[in-house]
Amino acid sequence: MIEKLSLTCDVLQSHRQLACCHSYCGVPLHGKDMLIYSNMDIEQKPLMLTGHHGEVSAMTFGKRSSPVLLCSASADYIIVWDIELCHKRTQEGEKISGTVIGTLLGEVVHLSFCFSDERVAACSGATVYILSSKRQEVISTLTCHLGPLTSAEFCPWNKDILVTTSEDRTFKVWDLKTEAVCYQSFVLSASPLLSVFLLEEHRHIITGSTDGQLWCFSLPDDHKCRLVTKIDLEKVEKRHQMHQGTVTEDKVKTSKPVLRMALCNSFTDARSEHKT
Repeated sequence: MIEKLSLTCDVLQSHRQLACCHSYCGVPLHGKDMLIYSNMDIEQKPLMLTGHHGEVSAMTFGKRSSPVLLCSASADYIIVWDIELCHKRTQEGEKISGTVIGTLLGEVVHLSFCFSDERVAACSGATVYILSSKRQEVISTLTCHLGPLTSAEFCPWNKDILVTTSEDRTFKVWDLKTEAVCYQSFVLSASPLLSVFLLEEHRHIITGSTDGQLWCFSLPDDHKCRLVTKIDLEKVEKRHQMHQGTVTEDKVKTSKPVLRMALCNSFTDARSEHKT
């Protein structure tokens, strides 16, 4: 593992969704502005995006490599930006602007694009809003969890499936055509679920909690999810330390919240795609 870029934020960003893809990474600046850094050319001057009146609470890049889209949210606006177009306008001395796709939806804690980048899921309170990424349009409003949502991700092999996690310690599988829940998990943990990842190769749902627990469920066509395995990250770390002979006695127990998950080869594949 090689560190390519190190950034210092002006305020604490723990548990806040920051944006990173194969080409760029983005962080808030002074609360309501954003700086977008190039991962391909770290000497390039960062792009500054302004447009929010409130504090930026969530950011995410789109799934497609061209155009590279960024979605950002505050309590006032949800905005989609075309990063290449913004760079071009900056070089030409023109004003940068994004497309407002949502207004006054509350404090958004998580954003995600679908795999065609045509829709955006925005989690606010106990509700997930499905928005058009091209114009201001609420396609669906989904509410069923008993606590605030923490994440929502589209299914890569079925565009009409969405999976949400919540502080109520459950995940739900939604049918976006009917706007109904097609699977609801049991309470998985004493701690809130924070994130979810859908593994297309095996058609699995993987969800993680604030106390470092991971659960892997199958997601068959009938949507009757079944538990495949459970992992405790602290135990995995200790086994690795014992194997390496580096076990230490921790006087203070530290939590290992599962903030985000990704395929370990996803950035390598994306870089190859970028080069070709």
